[in-house]
Amino acid sequence: MRKFLRIGKIISLHGIKGEVKIFPTTDDVKRFDELKEFYILKDEDAEDEAFNDAETYEPQGVKYIKNTCILKIKGFDKIEDSNKFVGSNIYVDRTNAVELKNNEYYIVDLIGFKCYKDDALIGNVKDIMKTKANSILVVDYNKKDLLIPMVSDFIENVDIDNSIIKIKTIEGLI
Repeated sequence: MRKFLRIGKIISLHGIKGEVKIFPTTDDVKRFDELKEFYILKDEDAEDEAFNDAETYEPQGVKYIKNTCILKIKGFDKIEDSNKFVGSNIYVDRTNAVELKNNEYYIVDLIGFKCYKDDALIGNVKDIMKTKANSILVVDYNKKDLLIPMVSDFIENVDIDNSIIKIKTIEGLI
């Protein structure tokens, strides 16, 4: 399990006071209200070792516009100060992450899980797509993408400790 979780991507600057516009990669956009400290790295899939020498930043303020969040980073008061962050990603330490409810998972934790139907290996989870209705597992099945809705009709069990997802299927899904 990764120790650091990506919660957003800085997509542009906002205004002249050094604020940045963030596209959230978290289900709970308002989680930025609770943000105490964070990391900014260019790498979209930064491994834990990348954070060893990474600088931490603190928010000074946050506001929301449509599907984005406008973040003021403490100590960065001009466009010139914040311009270097555009295109970078915002990460938090897992200990500062939003607490999950029952049957909720961080996407990064499920990537690579083995997917089984009964006792037969179907494939590995290679991605999770978010839709308005529910999330969808993208499973590598015979070099093709098998899409499995993450709802109780299809997901029998998620075993975090053994990195296994057991699925139920309907006629024609596989």
